[in-house]
Amino acid sequence: MKHQHRKAALFALLLLGVTASALPASQAAGIQQKPAPFAKLGRPTPIIFHSPATAPRPFRPANTAGPATTTAKPPVSPTSAAVRSAQSRVGNSAIPASKPAAAPWTPPTEIERPAPAADDPNRERILALQEALTRIVHGGVLGRLRVGMRVLDLATGHVLYTRRGSVLMDPASNQKVLATATALLRLGSTWRFRTELSGPPPDGDGTIAGDLILRGSGDPSLRDTHIAAMAEDLARRGVTRVEGRVLGDPRRLGSDEAFVAGRSPVRVGWSAIEVRVRPGDKVGANALASLWPGYDALRLVNQAVTVKGRGRIAVSVSRAGEHIQVLVTGKIGLGRHGIVIRRAPPSDTLYAAILMRAALVQAGIEVRGMAGVYTGEGRDRLVGTPVDADLQLASATRLADTPVALLRRRAAPGPTMLAVHESAPLPLLIRRVNKNSDNEWAERVLEAAGAETYGGSANTAKGVRALREALTDLGVPSSGYLPANGSGLGHQNRVAPATMADLLHKLYFDPRVGPDLLQSLSVGGVDGTTRNRFRNSSAAERVRAKTGTLNGVSCLSGYVGDKSDVVAFSIMVEGHRRRAVTNVRSAQVSAVNAMMRYARGTLGPAPAEQAMPTEDLETGGETAELEGESELPESTPARKSGEGIDQALKDFGTPGNDP
Repeated sequence: MKHQHRKAALFALLLLGVTASALPASQAAGIQQKPAPFAKLGRPTPIIFHSPATAPRPFRPANTAGPATTTAKPPVSPTSAAVRSAQSRVGNSAIPASKPAAAPWTPPTEIERPAPAADDPNRERILALQEALTRIVHGGVLGRLRVGMRVLDLATGHVLYTRRGSVLMDPASNQKVLATATALLRLGSTWRFRTELSGPPPDGDGTIAGDLILRGSGDPSLRDTHIAAMAEDLARRGVTRVEGRVLGDPRRLGSDEAFVAGRSPVRVGWSAIEVRVRPGDKVGANALASLWPGYDALRLVNQAVTVKGRGRIAVSVSRAGEHIQVLVTGKIGLGRHGIVIRRAPPSDTLYAAILMRAALVQAGIEVRGMAGVYTGEGRDRLVGTPVDADLQLASATRLADTPVALLRRRAAPGPTMLAVHESAPLPLLIRRVNKNSDNEWAERVLEAAGAETYGGSANTAKGVRALREALTDLGVPSSGYLPANGSGLGHQNRVAPATMADLLHKLYFDPRVGPDLLQSLSVGGVDGTTRNRFRNSSAAERVRAKTGTLNGVSCLSGYVGDKSDVVAFSIMVEGHRRRAVTNVRSAQVSAVNAMMRYARGTLGPAPAEQAMPTEDLETGGETAELEGESELPESTPARKSGEGIDQALKDFGTPGNDP
């Protein structure tokens, strides 16, 4: 019986073309070693490819002691078909005549649970963190999704956990961290946006003989109250009359580059045009419609009628020359109290000029001309440039034929700064960008960084260029990100979790950026977009993070810790359905809570914590919030001209969204 078993075994070896003495046991089992089962507190054995022409080095886990042993290279049969096939699979060359050097074992570029050294004083809590994160990543919520994660200990710089760390993923609004860091690096912490009103200096009677030019640098925080303050300042200086018009300049302040397309450099935020519609007194009657603000430059065309039932009202706004036309169409039910519909103005530049003119009138200054947009055609002379050479050499006849008013304007001194508004310093502005995840503000600050660095008008291309160069200066490899804008809107941006965590690490210790950036992040359970995510959890008030949400994308990156034990992390998840976003966020919160336990040195099972967010809001930008519809209360107090739009929107609510 034993003889028959021996013959069967020998026959099997002959079929493989390998004798029992030709290969060691490890090679006879196959060229590729299979990974060992997942160990709870260790790391999975990686897949290692051995070449039959070199001596294999048996895998030794990092947490075991003792030197690695080397197996002597066995003789290889020249007729071994199995060995030749294996050589072709691994791309091995012919066996060298000299003694081959033992091929050192190279660990994979990313080990999900890099084992700490045996003498590491934090070994136990590192292993506990890795075990907790592994359960979350491979659990029921994230197990079937595309998850990228990198966790770094800021004190040591060691990688505590990683998964797909080098894979480029969609950062969503985590892109705002890159944008605001660029703005701080390129503009500095004292930089401010400016909005200026210029024109001919007033004469002794307080009359300005020419046009006023309103020009800005793209201030996203500019409000109608700031416009009103500029007008009041002009009135306090004794200005009583403006003979010309009030023109919004589409060129960026400090640049003569023509404005082509994009964001206007002068824009009054939260500037909504409100249309109030009520039903008529009977079915078939015209609906009652009114506009706020009630400026002459806003023209209402009401075609809405009263009907039975509910009906539907539509409002469209368009620019008609130097006016804004508001068209109201549709039907409104007889029994309704009324509705308020808000629309963003069709031209930010023109609307800013309209608000500026209205503010001047409200301040007691007479304005003869209407509001408009500066075109640059002949306006330089009208706003009071010095007398040009052609005019100085003109004949008496030519001078006699020239209108007196035009001569007076041409001969007037150069334009003068009449009023100015400066925004809050940049560190305060970026708090709205990162805490509230405001898309409009994010694009504005990145475009400003590009325009201030390279000159000319502000646009996304210059901002992205500034971002690349700023991150290169920090030592962030360009292969770890692909920027497309500053807000993270769309699906064009790409950032690797390892790059995001490494950037947070660098920024934390950079005195030019670190303190201001840290203050701009949302505090878990307290403010911003994480105010509802970490309530009643161990990380509440101790995590500062940036959220990011798009369709099928949920990201969370930032810092968590206590005192000197701080961890930088980046968690990016792709591929989930919209209805699963709450569960994904809950898993992210659980991961951050595990990091918090690591920072505190807590061992043992994790306590039951409230991780499910009740609500999570991100400000998608003011345009989306402005445009909407709400019910009109039964009694609405009359609103004064010039009243702040902020208060008006509070009256009817401002719906938010979550990009």
